Amino acid sequence: MLLRCLPLARIDKLFWAYICAVLGGWQVFVGLSQLLGFSVSGHHLYSMTGSFLNPAPWGGFIAIMLVVVTHVYKEVKDKKLGVGGLIMLIMLPAAWSRAALLAYGVCMAIMYHSYVKRYWKEILLCVPIAIALLYFIKQGSANSRVLMLIVSFKVWLDQFWFGVGIGGYLHVLGEEQASYFTRHPDSAFISSVGVADLPFNEPMRIAVEQGFTGLILMSVIIFLTARRLRMTAHPMYYGLVALLVFSFFSYPFTISVFCIILTVIVATAANIGQDKIVGWRLVRPFIGSVVLGAIVYFLLSPRIKATEDYSRFAKLNDNVFIKDYYELLPYMNDDVQFLFNFGLVLRNAGRYNDSNAMMRQGVLLSADPMFYILSGRNYEDMQEYDTADSLYTYAFRMVPNRIYPLYRQMKLYENSGDTVRMRVKAKEVIDFKVKVESPATQNMKEEAKQKWNNE
Repeated sequence: MLLRCLPLARIDKLFWAYICAVLGGWQVFVGLSQLLGFSVSGHHLYSMTGSFLNPAPWGGFIAIMLVVVTHVYKEVKDKKLGVGGLIMLIMLPAAWSRAALLAYGVCMAIMYHSYVKRYWKEILLCVPIAIALLYFIKQGSANSRVLMLIVSFKVWLDQFWFGVGIGGYLHVLGEEQASYFTRHPDSAFISSVGVADLPFNEPMRIAVEQGFTGLILMSVIIFLTARRLRMTAHPMYYGLVALLVFSFFSYPFTISVFCIILTVIVATAANIGQDKIVGWRLVRPFIGSVVLGAIVYFLLSPRIKATEDYSRFAKLNDNVFIKDYYELLPYMNDDVQFLFNFGLVLRNAGRYNDSNAMMRQGVLLSADPMFYILSGRNYEDMQEYDTADSLYTYAFRMVPNRIYPLYRQMKLYENSGDTVRMRVKAKEVIDFKVKVESPATQNMKEEAKQKWNNE
């Protein structure tokens, strides 16, 4: 609402490009400082993530800024923009984000459509090669996302009109994934499947959570925004296109900065063709924005404080913090990591039923089989072996390339005195081909060999 007070539609194209060049250049600077060791990356597996926790959104952000700069530079040939655009173009592949590269490529095809028409035969030949390269660069990741798409589509068809509800995507994805592998125990996707902790197709997430109703509403807003920007040759049109293409293969709308970008783009399109806002027409949205902002801040303040308090003991997993966990629970009951850690602390204190209550809340928000495994261990310690066994089986079906559920079943049969089933499961653990070898998986196999040889 506050953006309606700003003359967004009257901002010069060159100014838009400079804003994007500065923002994109800043991300490049942060990424290079991480690469050179002057600052810490947001992810322990990657040397550069910019201001993000993963290199994929970093690459997506650079791609969005880059296409706006490229469009304006094409018209005005500003040297500063040219240098900024070249730097971002060089750094874009360093993010190793296929979605970001594809977003940039689609925008370039639209921007230089005359060349596409002229050299369409050559381009038609190169496109399959490019797609194949993008696929084989991270084949396992690509296969995993294809599986997510198949499973998500099945869920959407079951709840076609209104979806499963906002926030329920990962839960139903995990459930349907377990059902899929139950029906297809020899699926080719088994080797590449992983724990889905983020949506990698935002339109599909909207379809699953809000059904066709929510999807069509979102599509209409995007279409009208794109149409108005396109008709006025606004540079943010290409930013919108890049963001949309990126959203089909990544998770930008789980990150606040991309939501802000989309909001600014929609507000800009809405302001196009409007008369200058003066007098009461200026004050009214300003007052509304201030009131709305105050309400939002009032509602979010307890959550912000709870997050800060939780960060002080999040990694300690000590029983002395149980009271603190319960005090923060009303504000953190949608935080998956909080619920899991709370359940773990309760389990260590021997409060198995309370721990399972946290696990049941967690599975409604997550597709991580560890929630079922931890709950299974609670039931195992309560000597409810059949329930524990079913939970371990379900966890394995969710992600059937993980050895840990099989290992837990082997330990369960040992603890319950069922040596026959224990030996059968030990043999499964020994013969199991793990997705990623580690000291932990090796120790599990060694223990299974000992049990197999001793019996």
